[in-house]
Amino acid sequence: MILSRRYVLGGGLALACLPRRASAAQPLTPADWLSGWLAAFNDPGGAAYSDFVRRNIPNLVPYLEEDLGVREASGGLVLLRSEQTAPREITAWVRDRNWDRFSKVVLSIGDDTIDDLSFTGAPAPSGFAIGRMSEAEALGALRRKLRAEAAAGRFSGSVLVAKGDQILLREAYGAQDAGNARAVIPATRFCIGSAGKMFTAVGVLQLVQVGRLSLSDTIAMRLPDYPDTPLARSVTVRHLLTHTGGTGDFFGPDYDTHAPALRTPSDFVRLFGRRDPLFPPGSRWGYSNFGFILLGAILEQASGQSWDAYLQRNVFSPAGMTATSAVAAPEETAEPLNGAAQTGLKPLPYYVGLPAGGGYSTVDDLHRFALALRQDALLDPTHRRMLTTPVIPAGNAQWSLGLRIATRNGERCFGHGGSAPGVNADFAVYPRGGYTVITLCNRGHPHASNVAEFVGTRLPIA
Repeated sequence: MILSRRYVLGGGLALACLPRRASAAQPLTPADWLSGWLAAFNDPGGAAYSDFVRRNIPNLVPYLEEDLGVREASGGLVLLRSEQTAPREITAWVRDRNWDRFSKVVLSIGDDTIDDLSFTGAPAPSGFAIGRMSEAEALGALRRKLRAEAAAGRFSGSVLVAKGDQILLREAYGAQDAGNARAVIPATRFCIGSAGKMFTAVGVLQLVQVGRLSLSDTIAMRLPDYPDTPLARSVTVRHLLTHTGGTGDFFGPDYDTHAPALRTPSDFVRLFGRRDPLFPPGSRWGYSNFGFILLGAILEQASGQSWDAYLQRNVFSPAGMTATSAVAAPEETAEPLNGAAQTGLKPLPYYVGLPAGGGYSTVDDLHRFALALRQDALLDPTHRRMLTTPVIPAGNAQWSLGLRIATRNGERCFGHGGSAPGVNADFAVYPRGGYTVITLCNRGHPHASNVAEFVGTRLPIA
């Protein structure tokens, strides 16, 4: 549930979206393919992109609703520059029309097809700058932006901005359901996706703090029933917390086939426990959902409690988080909504919470979590610093023992995001300025992250 996506595509492009060639024998250049894809993505009606995918890129159809949501949130893409990076590959740098988000798009061209397309976040280009504002100006700009996006049907969710324990903004927009029967209120519960990994990390560090776990413990030491594999013998608790164990993901055909039966960490271990590490443990960073499932299993073994019961007793209750849990309460929880308002939002089933994420919370509870960390109510100062201090490079950010450490417009923040179809969450604490920014949406990435970046880059630096 990191904030990037990769699509493997097949099929032909709709010729209506590509330049006409004087001769059928003359192949389209990578630049032609880029122009065709961008024209389809930017078509103002939305239907052209849907038709483009359904008729000509069948392997992308499972992701179509997510793409429509990204397209609607972005307002379309502005091409900044492009270059041919291989004989049949072109890389383009683009910016959202509606937000400050920059992305890199790489198209690999086959025989009359786009064989592969990757779409990932990118740093702002040299010379681009967003001016810091006063606190009142930044909050005013955020309110205007949220109201405009909600009025256009592009945002539904709740947002909280606080400085220490003082709440500066707490607002909600849009609907909890596709039929617009229930309005979102600030107390609405949302699925927070991978942001729930923060709680698992805190629970594990609590057990390290009291001596019931060690960061150097291996999977084999803590889980005696785990298959005897090189991964189990070499991957440590530290590796799992920092995503450096090479433990990989669990999403894919095996997960899809067995998903209804996967409810506990032990269920996942039985299905995925015989895998080899994707790279030598400790050699590099590689985001791992399965790694946090294993942390949940280790937490259960060391505490003698189920992972969710442990978190309820030792994280949520001490922090006063009364609305946070692993499962949805439909009468007070926003439905995950896939797709775009322009082409029709599609409700999805509620996700099941796991140690790797998928649980439910509110902006108020997550603010209480931030305060509990700051006040050392969950971890002592030494282990709180372990949670919030970067230890390894991780793409365009860094990673600590459980959290993402990023820089927004020159200001460092720690926290976690969460993303899945119909779900996007962003939790960020700015320790120098004392600000906490929390955005929860029942729409997919990048709806929450756009809002979080917008205000995080404009609030004043202390």
